[in-house]
Amino acid sequence: MKEFNLREALTTLKDKRRGQAQQHKIDVVLMITIMATMSGYKGYRAIGDFAIRYKDEIVKHLKLEKDRVPAYATVRRVLMEVNHKKFGDIFTQWMKHYMRKTNSQWISVDGKAIKGTKQKEEDKKLAHLVSFFASDSKEILIARKTASKSNEIPLVQVMMSEFPLQDLIITLDALHCQTKTLQAIKDSGNDYVIQTKENQKNS
Repeated sequence: MKEFNLREALTTLKDKRRGQAQQHKIDVVLMITIMATMSGYKGYRAIGDFAIRYKDEIVKHLKLEKDRVPAYATVRRVLMEVNHKKFGDIFTQWMKHYMRKTNSQWISVDGKAIKGTKQKEEDKKLAHLVSFFASDSKEILIARKTASKSNEIPLVQVMMSEFPLQDLIITLDALHCQTKTLQAIKDSGNDYVIQTKENQKNS
């Protein structure tokens, strides 16, 4: 399989910042974001703290010309403006090439409302994120945003059609006891375990 260069792929994403705001290229900011998140640093400030704490290693391995790393405000600006769908697709391609798996590995599908995502006081709904979580390695393999809990079912069906790994066990809650969802899992080459309720007696 041809080697997949994650950083090179990230350079294809459009950077909406202009002029002096691009002191740190988008691939650098996103590489740091990925490393920080996979190391357990969650949130803009936490990612900024990660960059400061591991500054020397980041400068060395990312071969930064200036002895500086982006501040959390830069991380925030980039993440707010980046195309999240394309960013997620790139990460999924990288994960497909490098994730080590076993046939007994369990992948949990879960949807959560994200605290602090109301843009205005009158907004009634928080952003809702659906993620595929590898139970053994504690890795988030795919994550997609939906408008509300009610849109989670069709989103999971789409995500399963795009899921690149096979021979895994997908776990879902009763919300996803849907014929189309289970068929999508089968078509992806995976198996499933799903809890049911009394309204799904024939599942």
